[in-house]
Amino acid sequence: MSPLAHFLVHFAFFYTCVEGLVINILYPAKLPFIYKDLILLFVYILVLLPNLERVLNPPPLARTLTGTLALFIGLLLVYILVPSPTNLLSELVAVKQRIFYMPLLIVGYYFVRSGDDLKRLLTAMAVYAIGVSLFGIYLFFAGPAGLQRLGGSYAAVLYTPTGASDVSVWRVPGTFTSSGQYGAYLSFNAITIMALLTIPRVGRWTRIVAGVAMVLVILAMLASGSRSSLIVASASLSLAFLMSGRIARMGLWGIALYTVLAYGFVVLGPGVQDRFDSIASAEHVTRFQRTYFGQLFLSPLLENPLGAGLGVATIGARHFSEFYQVVLMESYFGILAVEMGWPGLLAFFSVVLAIVALVVRNRTMMARAPEGLLWLGLVGYVLLVVLLMPVSTSIDHAPSNFYFWFSVGALVRMIELEHWRQWAITTGAQPEWIATGEEQEPTPAAASG
Repeated sequence: MSPLAHFLVHFAFFYTCVEGLVINILYPAKLPFIYKDLILLFVYILVLLPNLERVLNPPPLARTLTGTLALFIGLLLVYILVPSPTNLLSELVAVKQRIFYMPLLIVGYYFVRSGDDLKRLLTAMAVYAIGVSLFGIYLFFAGPAGLQRLGGSYAAVLYTPTGASDVSVWRVPGTFTSSGQYGAYLSFNAITIMALLTIPRVGRWTRIVAGVAMVLVILAMLASGSRSSLIVASASLSLAFLMSGRIARMGLWGIALYTVLAYGFVVLGPGVQDRFDSIASAEHVTRFQRTYFGQLFLSPLLENPLGAGLGVATIGARHFSEFYQVVLMESYFGILAVEMGWPGLLAFFSVVLAIVALVVRNRTMMARAPEGLLWLGLVGYVLLVVLLMPVSTSIDHAPSNFYFWFSVGALVRMIELEHWRQWAITTGAQPEWIATGEEQEPTPAAASG
């Protein structure tokens, strides 16, 4: 990857932290909605064109995954020809939402030339997270007027339902356009920051920055009112520690994080405590049975087994069609079921299975790797996003779509790098590409994986 492409990837990650604030302040201008996409389009050109031959002939390690992705993308393009109740612009929005961020898998693969590349990126993200978290905490106390004073007028002002304390609090969007997006950002950063705190060969100042960022990210999660962020982060970290076998360390970190949560509840007040107490409510089981399960399997697939057409369930399509033409879904699998029926749902499910199989096949080797916890942290995030697809539209909106596909590509690359490391230990030789800085070809070990 060229230095320019490397810089632009760093800049794109930075911009994901403030994209919503830019949209909020510049609204009703439409162009800010695609600033990030224009940056990514340039990155795709810089990464794909010089590596086109290798992209079309991927390493054996990733051939199943790339094959299933090609199947899904091809099917999606065929569905453009299928009549839809919406218009062509709405269909193109659906296509963009499904596949525009998938090339980040390739970008993530080529970005990671060594574990140090990923560490530097995540350290920079930890620095950004300090500012983004502080801004969210500031908005919690300033209220909607704090955002409006900056010119922010796009994000909806939503409050939590009252609980036992009869106190309702603003669901803070932070530097995003909704508290849900803000929560998704915070959960990803909590996972990667924890990786920086636990992996070896990380400098003292990096750990200090990561520690400060972790405390502020947790407090910002509480301020956002996004319960899913806390669930995703805690479940992903638990999964990473369990896969690594470091159960005692998980307990110690659990105590530390619980202390931060307790402090947050005291500082932010009873309304926040009520919001997160409701995570254990039986209401969620009822809602899952009434909405999510039915949305995914029952009525859409029975009514239209081949789908109703692209754009019908894509929330972004509402800007180009009548609102009544858009079916509002709270499930990514549900969106696929409504628009593409069984073919689309099964094609994407094959992508999910390929990702899970890749992780399972290499888990033992990577758990013993020097930077295994970093890999396992990203794995925990990817797997939790996959598990939540039946009840969440996470990879259909920013910033999760960006982080998810980039993480998958980085995971593949880290597996390949670990194969190289083990090969070097076994043979006592240094691969030529390490000395020259050239991109390496797939290893014999990776090819057999």
